[in-house]
Amino acid sequence: MVLSEQEFKQHLKSEQPARVYVLYGEESYLTSHYAEQLIRMAGGRSGDPLAEFNFQKFDGQECPFDIIEEAAESLPLMADRKCVVVQNCDVASSAIFERAMALVADPPEETVLIFWMSTMFNDGKKSARLKQFLDAVDKVGVCAEFPRKSTEDIVRLLCSGAGRRGCLMKPDVARRLIEQCGNDLNLLLNELDKLCAVAGNNEITPIILDQVAIKNLNAQAYELSNAILQQHYEKAYLILHRLFACRAEPVAVLGALSSAYADLYRAKVASAGGVQAQTLVEEFDYKGKVFRLKYASRDCSRLSLDSLRESLDILAQADRRLKSSSADKKTVLEETAAKLIVTAKLGRS
Repeated sequence: MVLSEQEFKQHLKSEQPARVYVLYGEESYLTSHYAEQLIRMAGGRSGDPLAEFNFQKFDGQECPFDIIEEAAESLPLMADRKCVVVQNCDVASSAIFERAMALVADPPEETVLIFWMSTMFNDGKKSARLKQFLDAVDKVGVCAEFPRKSTEDIVRLLCSGAGRRGCLMKPDVARRLIEQCGNDLNLLLNELDKLCAVAGNNEITPIILDQVAIKNLNAQAYELSNAILQQHYEKAYLILHRLFACRAEPVAVLGALSSAYADLYRAKVASAGGVQAQTLVEEFDYKGKVFRLKYASRDCSRLSLDSLRESLDILAQADRRLKSSSADKKTVLEETAAKLIVTAKLGRS
């Protein structure tokens, strides 16, 4: 059985480490957070002077697997156990799969062996080999998965995190931070530290948020699409030139803008067909990004379906020009914005 976050928390409280672990999931912050707690429980971060001799950590992408095997099978030095951590090892690869299976089938009793997938994410349901590996570990140890948290879970985490830092953050401000920065916990918690430092022991207001927190590319692309739809020409070009000043890659800017228009088109088609928003969330993987649909549902009313189709054609043509011609990329984006603005003006619902 693969443990959830709450179940793994309870396991850590037992202070009785298993012989082998696999920690993985889309939420890299949580995977890293609990891996460090597990290492401490296993003695790898204790204050014992001998702890450093009984703790070994390997980069699974760089280290030969025979060195990992040797470390796992060697005896601890003047201690009951040792801790061996293997980070980002592709155990499903044909080169090491059989050896990894053999290692976890009968792990040494004196070793706590931790496979920590901090940046790699493999879904056991999609990979037969990985599923075999997880099943083998489950027989002798513990598997824990840390999936991406929902928006409301992150809102609660940010509000409580602000409280622990001596500040007040209201849920609507936390949601706005997520919309502006994305749902990556590493980034959000870094931004929370900045916001709390500026707010001191006071409330984090929307004004402080706008002044301090960064805006990721997708957030700026949505701001750009909204300015285009509202025919705020100066604002649209101001956003575009701000992206140029930040040295944003033109292909990435166009991709984010195209994604915003794809959201508009999906919302428009769904609305015309009487399809529930939840269906779009499930069919197009908007989990943790539901706010995108909320804004798309609000803004798609400004354009007819034909105009949205024409806008997507304009974006597709721009993509081909960026990738296959010698035209100046900034000029291509500026021309594309102009065409979208004209289309928005002529094609209002």
